[in-house]
Amino acid sequence: MKGRRELLLKEVVDCYIRTRQPVSSRTLVEEYGHRFSSATVRNELAALEREGYLWKPYPSSGRIPTKAAFRFFAEWLLELAEIKERPETLPAEPPEIVPQELPELLRRTALLLSTMTGQLAFVLAPEVEALRLAGLVMRRIGPGAVLVVVLSELGVVESRVLQLREDLPPEVVGQVEAVLSRRVRGLTLRQLVELGDLEVEGWHDRTVLAALDLLKGLAQEGLRRRLYVEGVTQLLRGLSDQPPAWAMERVCGLLRLLEDERRFAEILGHLRQDQQGLTVTVGESKVPELSDFSLVTAPYFGESGMLGVIGPLWLDYARSFSATRYVASRLKAILATAGRIQEVSA
Repeated sequence: MKGRRELLLKEVVDCYIRTRQPVSSRTLVEEYGHRFSSATVRNELAALEREGYLWKPYPSSGRIPTKAAFRFFAEWLLELAEIKERPETLPAEPPEIVPQELPELLRRTALLLSTMTGQLAFVLAPEVEALRLAGLVMRRIGPGAVLVVVLSELGVVESRVLQLREDLPPEVVGQVEAVLSRRVRGLTLRQLVELGDLEVEGWHDRTVLAALDLLKGLAQEGLRRRLYVEGVTQLLRGLSDQPPAWAMERVCGLLRLLEDERRFAEILGHLRQDQQGLTVTVGESKVPELSDFSLVTAPYFGESGMLGVIGPLWLDYARSFSATRYVASRLKAILATAGRIQEVSA
């Protein structure tokens, strides 16, 4: 599809996104200042309808874009804007953003992206098992009980209470922390599973080995990969002109998908397979929960940490593209700063 027909299709989608009303040939001629006559535009729109890009709710109405039309428009806009991932030039965030705030940072990022786009936004945390460990923090919290906090290159990974066979004073717990931190620093949780027994000497060897077993247990059980979601109200507002039963069915299905964090992460990986940078998926038929939505995603930590927006097929693509790419760039800069802080403090 080239030339006049392609141009008219882009204008129909653009006009529908802005007005949420069926688009007539007269509207296109008046709004876009065409040199084409209404009759010529009407013929082209009829051809687009036959090709599956437009449809009419009733015979005398204007036309509404189909999923194929929204997909064509989104992919064209993505290519036109040339906002595939490229070297970032944005400055890093100030160093007061500390690694320990990672969960709250990701939640605030989802809220920011939702506010900027007016859509539902999500941030998928990086795959925990692949993160490099920066060390441990161990604190005695009671007789025979020690709190173990696992620190990664991005901050806190997990915290657990370790029950000891004997009670240790705080200064001894501090020595155990130093021994174990040196041993595991730079490893991933996956590598910990394959780590052999430590050679330690002295009265605290059993405590060191117990803490190491705790770390291995965390890696073997598979830590939950957290998903932060904000903007459900915005999503409902975007569907407010649709039949209530239809809208609620779609939203409830989507929310059930987002509750299953592991499945949603697998779907994202499949949709982004062999793609890098900013991507868009429109009306994915292979995932029923996404078949009536558009999904814009961008990486912020390799291809493991991902964020994006989910909205109706008629979402503002230009706004969603620019906001998603910008927020991903800022989060990447913040985490780079956090990693440098963690290296200095380790």
